[in-house]
Amino acid sequence: MPWKIVEKMDRPNLFGLLDTWILCAIFLVLASLYGFSFERGNFNTNVGAGVNGLASGEAGVSTLIKAQNTAVYLLSVACIFPYIKLMSRQLRQNVWIFSVLGWTILSVLWSDIPQTSAVNALRMTIDLMLVLYLFDRFSANDIQKLIMLVGCVAAAGSIVMVFVFPQYGLQSRGLYALGAWEGIFGHKNICGQAMILLLLPAFFVRLHGTYARILRGGYIATVLVILIMTRSAGAWISSIFCLGFVALSKLATRMPRKDATAVVVAIAGAAVASGAAIAANFATVMYALGKDPTMTGRTKIWAALLHSILKRPLCGYGFMAFWQPQLKGESANFALHLNLPGYNSADSAIIELALELGIVGLLLYGAVFLGAVRDAFYCLGHGASSAALWYMSILVFVMTSNIVAGALMRPSDLACILPFVAYVGLRREAKRLRQIEPAMVLARLPAAAAVLSY
Repeated sequence: MPWKIVEKMDRPNLFGLLDTWILCAIFLVLASLYGFSFERGNFNTNVGAGVNGLASGEAGVSTLIKAQNTAVYLLSVACIFPYIKLMSRQLRQNVWIFSVLGWTILSVLWSDIPQTSAVNALRMTIDLMLVLYLFDRFSANDIQKLIMLVGCVAAAGSIVMVFVFPQYGLQSRGLYALGAWEGIFGHKNICGQAMILLLLPAFFVRLHGTYARILRGGYIATVLVILIMTRSAGAWISSIFCLGFVALSKLATRMPRKDATAVVVAIAGAAVASGAAIAANFATVMYALGKDPTMTGRTKIWAALLHSILKRPLCGYGFMAFWQPQLKGESANFALHLNLPGYNSADSAIIELALELGIVGLLLYGAVFLGAVRDAFYCLGHGASSAALWYMSILVFVMTSNIVAGALMRPSDLACILPFVAYVGLRREAKRLRQIEPAMVLARLPAAAAVLSY
């Protein structure tokens, strides 16, 4: 018997369920990258940012972050375990999407730090099992409401931190971006990227009642203000593309399907041409944004890391195992070459993935992403639902946010988990449309026969 997609009904008591609030807490911590803590001075830019926070923070702070991380995974396992049989079926149906997770687990065999790779592969596995759990427990529309709930808490908390505790809510690392909003997050860039992801479902979620729509308008306005005040150029650029897609999708839904598909293809071509023009005039564009064309030295870092990639091009150095403390391993050669002791980020998700999982891992993730793009175009040509359009907006986020900074496969990161929600969701939507298409054709046959007989 073929596997059928059955869309779950929205829950009228969604916000009265315990697991809704448990998931809200889990995703809030994941949005922050590992957890929250209060630090001042030079530390406040690394709060909750994972490796930097754990390495440079005080013992008490490190313990607090580790405790939050542990609690998140214990809660995640508690949510997942009762539905493990149902999720195993979903896993088989999406085996290609999760092939990159399998490669991540295999990387333990050749990792420079096997224990680190094993622990982080386990965390990544739990993160992605949460994706399947969401589809087992909630409708696509309720998942969007859940993400907006996380956004409401994050936005309210950030405003409180900025105005009540500015020593924590405003970035204060020297003169660079002094006073930029970072809210409850550990850095302005983390805040900016998280706010984009938490904003997107507000444009596609189905709400009932005037009061709910007014609240949505207030939510969108609040998150946009926070996003602007982060002064994160990467987040601004990504948000421009994402909001452009939102506007385009709203226009396309009012057009005949064939016309909408043609418009989307034309605009996609224009976007590619614009990207090529930006690349050709990159320095001018960066100066116009008030930024350094080297992106604060990132281009030099990328050039140096390419040499490291070429030493192990196929398999990389193991999941989360390239950056090592105390000048060990290949990362020590990079640090000594650029005189950057303690540096631990490629500032490019693509380069980071190539360092950890090699070209094979990069190709696997690329194939998963392109498969989602294919499903997106199929949905556009056959009446995409509002949920499908939300998934597509996440694809735009992935494309625009992971060139400079970002991470494609990073445990405890909502920006890594939600793209897999989009990949699985688009595959489900495409399958659902393929299943109902024959029924729609059969439904048209009597009408067509009546016209011919007449």
